Amino acid sequence: MKRKGRRGNGEGTIFEDTKNKRWIGQYVFGISPEGKTIRKSVYGKTKKEVLNKLNDIKYKINNGTYVEKNGIELVKIMEDIREEKFASNTISGGQYARLKWTINKIKNSKLGNMKIQDITKNDVQEFLNSLKDLSDSYIKKIYEQFIQAYHRAEIKKYITYNPMYEVIKPKSNKQTKIVKALDINVQKSFTEYLNKVNIQNEPYKNIFLIQMYMGLRIGEVLALSKESIDLENKILYVKRTLTNDKEFATILGNKTKTYAGNRTLPIPEFLVPIFKEQVKYTNENLHNLIFTNNDTYIITSAVNKELKRIFKEELNVNPINISSHCLRHTYGTRCIEAGMTAVVLQRLMGHRDVTVTLNTYTSVFNKFKEDELEKVNNYLNNNQLNFVNSSN
Repeated sequence: MKRKGRRGNGEGTIFEDTKNKRWIGQYVFGISPEGKTIRKSVYGKTKKEVLNKLNDIKYKINNGTYVEKNGIELVKIMEDIREEKFASNTISGGQYARLKWTINKIKNSKLGNMKIQDITKNDVQEFLNSLKDLSDSYIKKIYEQFIQAYHRAEIKKYITYNPMYEVIKPKSNKQTKIVKALDINVQKSFTEYLNKVNIQNEPYKNIFLIQMYMGLRIGEVLALSKESIDLENKILYVKRTLTNDKEFATILGNKTKTYAGNRTLPIPEFLVPIFKEQVKYTNENLHNLIFTNNDTYIITSAVNKELKRIFKEELNVNPINISSHCLRHTYGTRCIEAGMTAVVLQRLMGHRDVTVTLNTYTSVFNKFKEDELEKVNNYLNNNQLNFVNSSN
């Protein structure tokens, strides 16, 4: 390589590479841990172009805005954050698996192999806008991955500007799915069906009854062991749940979904025979679970599939919005209709705080409020305390 050039006034060394017909500029980036000078290079077709690049770099170094391109991919940052969260025990195996699924959605797009410094605000916005046929909750999960990754990139100085300050989280085209409680008459019909069918023909019958009349999550019901049931004192201890590991395989977790999910519940008198029947029916298994499928865990999807079959074939009810979660929601709704306060219901349902309860059952509480106000209005009217028309 033929070199000819000069060292300018602090702008670095510039020389011509005649073989490749280009100009090269070198500048000092810093000192290595071994005490050696670290030099970097820039390239251009003309000496002036290289000089401008060196001046720009010098300016950015002096005011602390220079970022050295390191070639790190956006998805790699997301994966690093996920691994750190799992290693620090801040996410469970199931959460890890869901994060892996979410990040793979990004990985399989054109952004998957792009370096974070090469991705523009428009690239991110275009990708997010392409997700509008997904649910709002899924869009939110993906959006949060971008927020976390770019925040990390800012801290690590991989980028000088965070494009997420301008990116807008799109809204889904899908209508938000609302979990509804069973109508009281449908609940009555379903209960009558379960009470008349035997456990051999309907092995999930007691799962449905416990959910519908105690409000447990399906994973909590499927994780109940003989030790968690105190029939003498009519108490149920909810301490664990079925969950997923890193590979989405079903496992028995060592805790409930939330810290508030760990709770002690009174067993209604009418459910005592149900628990007795189930304990008697249960085969011996590793964890003494009362609900198993040939000594293996019962899968939630299997429970939901059978529930839909019952509503369609046995009750002649459209099963489109029927799931095990609506049974839990039915319990919460009946509690509010009976006059239970939000704070008490929060404890029974295992919500982490009362705002979750209030947000989940907003429409039910509003209806309850209207009914209670109607009682007050009727009382005032009956006692002739209503306003007299003063316009006459």
